[in-house]
Amino acid sequence: MLQLEFFPRTELRSLLDFQRLGSSLLPLADRRRLAHSLEFYQSPKANDIIRRQHADLVDQILGLRLRYIEEMLIAEAQGFEPEGSVDTWGPGIHSGIQTWVGLDLQTLQTPYSECLRIVQLLRIKPYQHVIDLGAAYGRMGIVIGGLYPKNSFLGYEYVGARVDEGNRVYGELGFSRCQLVQQDLFDPLFELPEADAYFIYDYGQVEHIDRNLRQLEAIARKRPVKVVVRGKFTKQIIADRHPWLDLKYQGRLEEFFSVYTAYIG
Repeated sequence: MLQLEFFPRTELRSLLDFQRLGSSLLPLADRRRLAHSLEFYQSPKANDIIRRQHADLVDQILGLRLRYIEEMLIAEAQGFEPEGSVDTWGPGIHSGIQTWVGLDLQTLQTPYSECLRIVQLLRIKPYQHVIDLGAAYGRMGIVIGGLYPKNSFLGYEYVGARVDEGNRVYGELGFSRCQLVQQDLFDPLFELPEADAYFIYDYGQVEHIDRNLRQLEAIARKRPVKVVVRGKFTKQIIADRHPWLDLKYQGRLEEFFSVYTAYIG
């Protein structure tokens, strides 16, 4: 296991080890060293509760101000709709777009340990480009920036405050090849750029996700692509409408994602 230079007696074996780091004001140099450590992204146990708690502690250690930002978004939404809920707050302040304001942070985002498992399964090669559709605060970019510094990452997220916070931490950690961009994925003028791997979540209605998958199909006619899907809704759309995607890996036990490949050309 990782032996931390700044805490000589601490190893990342349990949640308690992460809690100790989370309660300390670590210098930036120490946070950067942690961000480049494989063990930092590994959950002490494989069950979902521990993985979520581990992810929350990693956010704290890296200095992500997620709760503050989400509380500000909720306060803004409640100003328009005091009796609203997670189903209505996002659309209420974001032009009808479901941005999941008020959703539990560990439901809004993929655990770091799962991000790690995904990139390991993808076996991405140096200098390959990865795109995340619906990136929230960009956890996938943190894993890629820390462990795959020769790869580039682009995450699209609708909520500007989330984009700014993710990019702030990318900058602090020195992840110059990782970037979050504010983007409405449902904009009819949006064109999906080419990449080697894509991450897709249940981020919209059928027609929205279907449109992005059609764009992916056009890209797959020119080059091989890998597509990671997290969410039953999107997987059902693929099963019903997109047979060109070839299922290569179906998540098991605590994993909630599937990996597809395609090259139609």
